[in-house]
Amino acid sequence: MHYSCAGDLKKYLQNKYNKLSFKDKTIQLAYIAACLNDIHSNKLMHQDLHSGNILVYEEESGIYGLITDLGLCKPADEVDKSRVYGVLPYIAPEVLRGNSYTQASDIYSFGIISYEILTGK
Repeated sequence: MHYSCAGDLKKYLQNKYNKLSFKDKTIQLAYIAACLNDIHSNKLMHQDLHSGNILVYEEESGIYGLITDLGLCKPADEVDKSRVYGVLPYIAPEVLRGNSYTQASDIYSFGIISYEILTGK
């Protein structure tokens, strides 16, 4: 695992958003998407994906994010439907309505993260 001297994505964006080029933002998004794809390829769901759970590291080739906090990462058949995990506004609406987490719920969270990266908000 890489050393993340830049901290988590939430703090990184608060401190350095204005210094990021569009290319840096798209590289970061692609890398986070690839990490999420690896999780989903193993038939798992993260269930708590948010910008505080993504560690950022910088290299000459770009800025990358690594998904962390895999403590709630579970296969679909082990998800506890009676519990809601996560942080608003990253929790998918269907989960808030009492439905189970799915990989689509993680993708909703990724969409919120994408908005943060692209807008700085």
